[in-house]
Amino acid sequence: MPGERHRGQIGPRYAAALLSAGACLVAAGPAHAAESVYTTLDLDACAVLAQDRESGGIALQCDGLPGHPVFASEGDLRFDVDYGQPNARWESFGPFNSIHDAVEWRVVDGVPHAAILRFFVDTGMTGGAEDKGEALVVSKVGTDTAPGCVVAVVDAKVEQANGVARGAAAMAPRFACGTDMPVSIGPEGSFAHSFHSIVPEGQ
Repeated sequence: MPGERHRGQIGPRYAAALLSAGACLVAAGPAHAAESVYTTLDLDACAVLAQDRESGGIALQCDGLPGHPVFASEGDLRFDVDYGQPNARWESFGPFNSIHDAVEWRVVDGVPHAAILRFFVDTGMTGGAEDKGEALVVSKVGTDTAPGCVVAVVDAKVEQANGVARGAAAMAPRFACGTDMPVSIGPEGSFAHSFHSIVPEGQ
C-alpha cells in the first residue's frame, strides 16, 4: 500500500520481556512511577472539526485529561485516534473497527505520556467469531511542539495484555514518531498485525 510504513512484529514470548523492560523504565522511584488515570470517550459529546457528508468521514475533538484532548477520526468504518495533538498520519487497522468508550492514560508526576485504547476489529467476511478480535492500541501523547503516534498494538488475547500494554506505554517518551514504527504484539495471524501507519502524500 503506497505510503504505508511497516511496523515491527513480535510474538507473545517477547511480550513478557517488553513488559519487564517497560517496568524498568519507570522504576526510578515512587515519585516517577506511572499511574493510570481513566477518562470516558463519548463520541456523541465531541465537537465536530470536519465532516465529509459524501463519504461519511468525520473528525472529532473529545474531552480527555485537562489540556490533553482526544482527536478521533472515522472513515470507511475505521478509526484513527490521537491524543494531545492531532497527527496527519492515518493509523488504524486494515479491517473494519470501532473503539471502546474508556481511555487509560499513563501519567507520571501529573503529566500523561501515553494513552491506551481498546479497539474492536471485525473483517465482516463471514459473520462468524473468526471475523472478530480485540487489540489494545498504545499511543504516545502529543505536545504543543510535536504530535503523538501509535507506539504498540497488543492483541487482547496475549497473556496479561493490559500489563504488556502498560509496559509498552512506558517506552512512549523515548519513541520517535516519524522514525520508529509501531510494534505489533500477538501470535502470527492475529489482528494486531493488521495495523497500518499511513504517511500523508508528500512526506
